[in-house]
This record gives sequence, C-alpha cells and structure tokens, in this order.
Amino acid sequence: MPSILTFNTFLFDIRLFGLFRVYKSAPHLQPRLAALPEALGEVGADVICLQEVFRKPHRAFLAETLAGVYPHAAGVERRGLPLGTGLMILSRHPIETARTREFRAAFLEERLAIRMGMLVSVLRLPDIGRCRVINLHLAAGGMFGHPESVKAEEVRRRQIGEVLRAADEPGPELTVLAGDFNAGPDSSAVNYRQLLDAGYLDAFAEAKALSGQPPAMEMTWDPANPMISGELNRSLPRQRIDHVFLRREGMAGRRLGAARIVLSERRVALAGKGPVPVSDHYGLCVDIEAGG
Repeated sequence: MPSILTFNTFLFDIRLFGLFRVYKSAPHLQPRLAALPEALGEVGADVICLQEVFRKPHRAFLAETLAGVYPHAAGVERRGLPLGTGLMILSRHPIETARTREFRAAFLEERLAIRMGMLVSVLRLPDIGRCRVINLHLAAGGMFGHPESVKAEEVRRRQIGEVLRAADEPGPELTVLAGDFNAGPDSSAVNYRQLLDAGYLDAFAEAKALSGQPPAMEMTWDPANPMISGELNRSLPRQRIDHVFLRREGMAGRRLGAARIVLSERRVALAGKGPVPVSDHYGLCVDIEAGG
C-alpha cells in the first residue's frame, strides 16, 4: 500500500553564489532543517515530494541523512543560477527517470533568483506498478501580490496548463500530481476546479469522503502556525492548498486508502521560546491501494 507525502519545507534561503542573500531567509531555518529528517521518517511515506529546498547543502543533507530509508532521490543536484525550483523527490523505491521543468508562466520578480516549476518522475511502486509522479510548486502572488488576485490566478492557470500537458505525454497510466498548489476548494477555487475538470481527483477529499470523515476542517495552511509571519500571510484564512491529485482514468484496479494531515505538531525546540512546527505548511499524505 504505497503512500505519497507532499510537504513544503519552508527552507527559504535564497543566496547568490551561496553567499549573498537575495530575500530575507525563513526563520529558525537551521533547527528546523536539523529536525526535518526525523520528522519525515516518522511519517513513513513511500514517496516524499518536497518543495522549497533551494540550497544545494540543504538538499544534500536531506538526501544523505535519509538515504538509509529513502535510497533514491531526484532533484538533489542543481548547478548555476538561478537556484532552480527547490523541488526534491525522495523514494523508498527506484526512480526510473526524473526531469526538472521550469514554468514558462511566472512572475517576473520570481525569475531573478529562483524558478517555479515541476519535477517529473517515473517510479515503480509495489502493488500498483509504474506511475508518473509530478512534484510541483505553483505561484502564490509573486513577491509582492496577493495569492488570490486575478493576476495570481491567471499565472497559476497557465502553470496548471503546463503541468497537464506534461502529464499527457506518453508514460504510465497512473499519474500523481503532488505539491503546493497555492489553491484549494476554498481559496482560488477556479485553479482547483481546473484540475478536477481535467479528470483528476482530489485524493485527500475523496479518501475522507469514502471514510465518512469530511475534510473541511483539515488544513495545510493555518495562520495560527507560529512559523507564519508577515501581515499578509497571517491575514489569510485556514485553507488546504497542498494536494495529491490522481488521474481518474489511471485508478482502474486501484483504490484510495487513508489520507491524513501530518507534520503539524510543534516539535522544534527553540532557545528561550516555545517549540514550533518544522514548516509554515503542514504535510499531506495519501495511501494508494491495489484492488477494485
């Protein structure tokens, strides 16, 4: 019963040539990074899709520390400038192919040092066989805009179009889209519905419906999270913007198992302060089972 975890790590530390910070780095970065391998290992997922791991030393640390459990990794090496997409995939099972693709649609200011995009991979998972896993991070509002502005939703609409075209290329019948979509059923719903209209199911919502547990109160973005800073970010409502989507036509002979929000606990101890979660997002994990 393979499981897929998506998690935005908030390891936001953008430095040119590894030295010069372009933007203010995320708070408490080093203690959170140090706590991350244990936290990820405790979830026990078969495949981990990570976002916002921009710096090469951070990617190498996670890959090396977790190699005993997740011996297969994609997105670890990235050379040159800008710093790339910040996407990684860690897997218990072999990764046959993996390729990073940068979005053509993007905010200009984000192109200065990073690239929003997707990491397209093919894996062979026990019980369910070969599947395509696309780890992605869609734009929020750029560096200065609101994530639910018309402009932001248009940029995401075009980015989702690029993702769907990549998913339509020849390959395994089962396709998984996992990542930070910066949109959900209650926020920028036009972007969320674009995926549903394209034939994808929201694995978390469907799994909860099958179990008789409504997903409405379970969120991956919560302004009560002490890691969230900035007036705009704290003003956003609780929402589920991190997702695992599955192509419906690829689910023949397979079914959804359990789904859960993870990595929400305050486990990172800070000197002179209360503990905080490992990120400003919570993780989302979904099981996929063989069977009708």
